[in-house]
Amino acid sequence: MLHSGPVLRTASVAAGLLLLAGCKPPPHPVERVEVVAASLAEAQVLALTPSQLQSELSRRLVPDRGFKLLDSRSRGEEGAVRLTLEVDAVQEQTNASGLPAMEEVTASLGIRRSTEEGVERIALQASRTQAVEGDALEGRQEAARRALDQVLDRLVKEARVHLDARKRDDARLVKDLRAADPLVRDAAAAALVSRRNRAAIPALVERLRGDDPLEVRRAIGGLVELQAREAVPELIEISRGKDPGFLRELVYALGAIGGEEAQAYLYTMSQGHDQPAVRDAARQALEEMGRHGHRGGPPGPSRNASLAPGGSAR
Repeated sequence: MLHSGPVLRTASVAAGLLLLAGCKPPPHPVERVEVVAASLAEAQVLALTPSQLQSELSRRLVPDRGFKLLDSRSRGEEGAVRLTLEVDAVQEQTNASGLPAMEEVTASLGIRRSTEEGVERIALQASRTQAVEGDALEGRQEAARRALDQVLDRLVKEARVHLDARKRDDARLVKDLRAADPLVRDAAAAALVSRRNRAAIPALVERLRGDDPLEVRRAIGGLVELQAREAVPELIEISRGKDPGFLRELVYALGAIGGEEAQAYLYTMSQGHDQPAVRDAARQALEEMGRHGHRGGPPGPSRNASLAPGGSAR
């Protein structure tokens, strides 16, 4: 009896470890990893072949990263995904002397999975920058590859978090919108958008105020998908002081969302903006609104519009 306390505590710790191990989500099965070869042809500074980049991505898909690679005998496993990597851009940023100072790499990862409801797709993008050491080609290549390494790590991490989110019900996803980890919040919002659950709108509006252009564009896309007319004032607010390229994207988004407030803003832009390209984009957006009947009135209800926050639907 004198030793019962330590024995019980040891047993309790062991049981707790087993419980934690059991709570770890199983790895997501991957049946195919592909690289868009043409994208590497435009990224010559990397000096990588498609097969080399495919190996780099596959190497990161080990169980502790949340994935398992299937062999030919296991193809067709339920929930298996296909991953497609594309290098979107490798850009040089020069310093005052005109020599390359930074290399920025941007890449996208497409995730495709067949479900009972059809084909599910998730599109992710990441960008990273690394300083160039020296002015030789080797220095540029080394910086670009370091940036690529960081991009691949980021994309794999995001892919795991997003796939984890797609397995959760709406009530859990609404809670995840307030998670400490921004990746978890982003994945929860994306999953809710894919289910047309308008509970994601406040989180998307908050993300419009961020500094990351990729995150802002994702948020705009989600608001368009949800026809979130309540977000139009914030979309108009973030247009102030933006470059013409971003403004064109924004006016098309407002045209897709519709409503009287968006219509009034687009009319003003079409008549008074000092950039012809922005005026033309606003006119085109107004024409699209007219063709699709988005000029006024409330948007049509989305599939989960009647749910209170925290509800769930499949």
